Amino acid sequence: MKRTIPFVLFCFILTQSAFAQRWTFFGLFPQYSQTGSINKRLTYNAFVSSTIDAFDRKIGEKQFPATNLQIYAQPSLHYKLTLNTQAGIGYAYVKHNLFGLPVNENRLWAQVVTGHPLGAGRLTHRLRYEERYPLNMRTKQWSYAQLFRYHVGFTLPLYDVKMQKTGPFVSVSNEAFLCLSGAKNSPVSSKNAFYGENWTYGGVGYNLGNRLGKIELGYMFQDLIRNQAGDHRHLHLAQVTWSTNFSFENLGVWLVTPPY
Repeated sequence: MKRTIPFVLFCFILTQSAFAQRWTFFGLFPQYSQTGSINKRLTYNAFVSSTIDAFDRKIGEKQFPATNLQIYAQPSLHYKLTLNTQAGIGYAYVKHNLFGLPVNENRLWAQVVTGHPLGAGRLTHRLRYEERYPLNMRTKQWSYAQLFRYHVGFTLPLYDVKMQKTGPFVSVSNEAFLCLSGAKNSPVSSKNAFYGENWTYGGVGYNLGNRLGKIELGYMFQDLIRNQAGDHRHLHLAQVTWSTNFSFENLGVWLVTPPY
């Protein structure tokens, strides 16, 4: 009897996996990030991105035309607590077109980011709490979701940062999305799957210096659990990121400096 129970559980897991569906799509993930100093401790960031399903797909009897799945815009403020740790608050507006289901969403979030050297590179951790307010544009119904996100990333410069200001680098990261409470009338928050989403990334980039910032190209894999039956949506994305840094302090100096 003791041996029978684990065997039955194993068969049940295999059966659930067999019935779970996996929708696989391929596309692009362009991003732009602008960061700057307001004063010695306070910084701002403006971030925009787009998630593009680049190819028409037919899965079973359902047709999925190529489309812009998501437009994301996010301003935020960050306060330096210590040399290696900062806290931030932000807002995001997200316009979804998730395979024919239009959803407009407002997000409020708070986070802590900390980092430390690891070998010749740097390891960073980001802990973020989010409140999401998606509006189903078909039914005109609002919903509410709470998420916890943990992002861990590692960046390794391929040049001597003490001797050079520009050069190539590599980066890898992973982010887990935990749904504390879900949006029942929307695909946002994976319809109450607790470990609803995971993003894995690897890429190469080049530090162009203070004026032009950093440009990065990589591969992003997004795994979303669509429902409690365990159906997955897989997005394989070519990610392109341009990050710049402009300080209000520099703008002030420029405004008061005579042109002669």
